[in-house]
Amino acid sequence: MQMLLPRKTRQAARAVVLTECPTHVLLLRHERPDQPGDFWLLPGGGCKRGESSLSAVRRELWEETGLALHHRPPLVWKRRHVFARAGVVTEQHEDIYLVRTSERFQPTSANNVDLSEVGIFVEFRWWAVAEILASDEVFGPRNLGCLLADLLRHGVPAGPLVI
Repeated sequence: MQMLLPRKTRQAARAVVLTECPTHVLLLRHERPDQPGDFWLLPGGGCKRGESSLSAVRRELWEETGLALHHRPPLVWKRRHVFARAGVVTEQHEDIYLVRTSERFQPTSANNVDLSEVGIFVEFRWWAVAEILASDEVFGPRNLGCLLADLLRHGVPAGPLVI
C-alpha cells in the first residue's frame, strides 16, 4: 500500500537578474531537495504571510544577493512547480520578474536574516545564455536557456507567460 505524502501550496517570487552587455544571468547553485545532486535556480523564494510577490522578490534579492531593488520590474513569467522535501509535497506558484542591472556585481547572502537559509547556496555564478543552452547542468526551470533566449529575442511580453 502506497502512503500519500502531506501536501501544501506555497506562493513564491523569483528574479531573472540580467546584465546589459554582454548579457549574463545570475543563478544560484542549490542542493536538490528531492534527490541527490544540485541544480541552478533564479534568486528568490517564498512569500511571507500577507506579502505580495513584488515585496517578496525585493526582500529575497536583498537577502540572497545583496541587490537592492528600487524600481518596479516587469512580471515576465508565471510558473507552477511541484517538489518534495522532508516528506512534504509542495505545489509552488512562482511569479518571475525581470531585473536589469548595468553590470555584474559580486553577490552576497550576508543580508539574510534567516539562519536556516545561510549557506544552502553552494555557489553564485553569472551565466551567458549560450552556456546554459550548451550545459548538462540541471536548471530550474529545466528549459531556462530557451526561455531566456526567447526573452532576449522578443523582449518583455505584454503580460506574464505561463511557463
